[in-house]
Amino acid sequence: MFKQVFISHAKEDYIVAEELYDYLHQNNYSPWLDKKKIKVGENWDFEINNALKNSTFVILLLSSISINKRGYVQKEFNKALRYAEEKLIDDIYIIPILLDKCEVPEHLGKYQWIEIDENNAIEEILFSLNKQREKYLSTLSKEERDINNYTTISIEHGLKLPHEFDYTCELPLFYENKYFDATFINTFIQQKVLEKISDIRSWMIEIDDEFVNENCENFYLNIWFNIDQLNEKFMSLSIIYDSYLGGAHPNTSISTLNFTFSPNRILQLDDLVQYNELHEFIYEQLSIHGDEEQKDALQDYIEDLMYDNIDFTFNNEILEIYFTNYVPRVIMALATLEIPLKDLELRMNLFNT
Repeated sequence: MFKQVFISHAKEDYIVAEELYDYLHQNNYSPWLDKKKIKVGENWDFEINNALKNSTFVILLLSSISINKRGYVQKEFNKALRYAEEKLIDDIYIIPILLDKCEVPEHLGKYQWIEIDENNAIEEILFSLNKQREKYLSTLSKEERDINNYTTISIEHGLKLPHEFDYTCELPLFYENKYFDATFINTFIQQKVLEKISDIRSWMIEIDDEFVNENCENFYLNIWFNIDQLNEKFMSLSIIYDSYLGGAHPNTSISTLNFTFSPNRILQLDDLVQYNELHEFIYEQLSIHGDEEQKDALQDYIEDLMYDNIDFTFNNEILEIYFTNYVPRVIMALATLEIPLKDLELRMNLFNT
């Protein structure tokens, strides 16, 4: 809902359009691009007009070629302007993006544009989409909101370094709906990340200042998420932290959150799975479902797992246990154990949606 993004471009600018399409798709939007969406034999004129008419947003890729090219691209520009007349004066609908130093056409001059090569341009575009989408969603009742409607937010790292470094943070921000308390869920997710950032701040205090000054341009911290399960009963997600902030090598860690609704509460592994002793349970599952490399690599780390914070996610078919926070990065490829739900004695019915 409110995710449709029409990308208008000249055929000479298709590479940029495709990159933008992929980025938006990865960020929970439904972009529309002619070569991606129109199938062989379809009426391309009808499909383009229908997609443009039904899009929540229109991105216009402006270049020295597209603004001077007569034909269909101008037709798309003009139709977008007509549809914009149906929007509120402060709605974000048309987003012009400059691909080179071309002159913005006079009839598009009232819309704030951005140059594609500006710092954080792609993030600024996503921010505008999210801002308007949140505005649309705020007008709906809880019953009208789809459970999968969420936007993304970032949390500032707050690190005091002499140089900028590569930092991205993308977390889900859910809207209130009839299935779960979005404030409850959002608070836990953000708290989880803030705890990690706090640990990083403490770590940075301990690093030698000279080392930071010499190396921080090579530092990076990237935070993102995966949602493994989201239905009217459960949510299961993982948050991934990929970083180099000093030390001998880069680091990757994963934290997970699992929820059940009605009432909203956190799920631990023993809420889902019947077992008597955690370590024995994991040893047994590793012997059944792990390969020989995993058995050799992970057995030494099983004893380090804590009862109250073992990391796992689940969907309708698989329970996945993560050893990532305990093993060296060089054996991360072996550091997850997938267990079919049908092979487990479950305390809850995880199969129904």
